[in-house]
Amino acid sequence: MTMRAAGPGTSSPPGDDHEPSDQPAEPVDVLGPVADEAVQIEAAESELRRLGLEEIRVRHHGDLARLEAPHRDLTALAAEPLRGEVLRAVRSAGFRSVAVDLDAATEPHDG
Repeated sequence: MTMRAAGPGTSSPPGDDHEPSDQPAEPVDVLGPVADEAVQIEAAESELRRLGLEEIRVRHHGDLARLEAPHRDLTALAAEPLRGEVLRAVRSAGFRSVAVDLDAATEPHDG
């Protein structure tokens, strides 16, 4: 099949009207899900910082938030009342499930 550009004296294909629309163009989301994930992570980490948990990092896995925390914080993180506060904080950012990664828990690096 050969295609040629429509020029003077030719007609456009059916349904190909180039009239300006009265509707404003929808913005193009060039970052898409990556930006949404970053916003969700930042919201969760911000809520955790509000609870005094400065060193916990949130990793995005769809509806699951995987928390990485220093070893020294793991016991307190899993015990009430902090456990409930952490769940509420992370879920308020839009995550459905919260998990603590025991293998990724590390102490801050010196220097």
